[in-house]
Amino acid sequence: MREQPGILGGDSSGTSLVELLDRVVHRGAYVSGDVIVCLAGIDLVRLDLRLLLTAIQPHDEVRP
Repeated sequence: MREQPGILGGDSSGTSLVELLDRVVHRGAYVSGDVIVCLAGIDLVRLDLRLLLTAIQPHDEVRP
């Protein structure tokens, strides 16, 4: 039986959730979606959702 690579490549058997999240944050991820609440065919509430997940580097503080 041939092993399939994980979502982000490599062996998925030794990948923890923390390692997976670290890889996703390092590479960046964008997720979008719409939620519409309607009653009797009339749209009452519409939510446009957008999520950008990425790592940032903190600036080094300059002290006088």
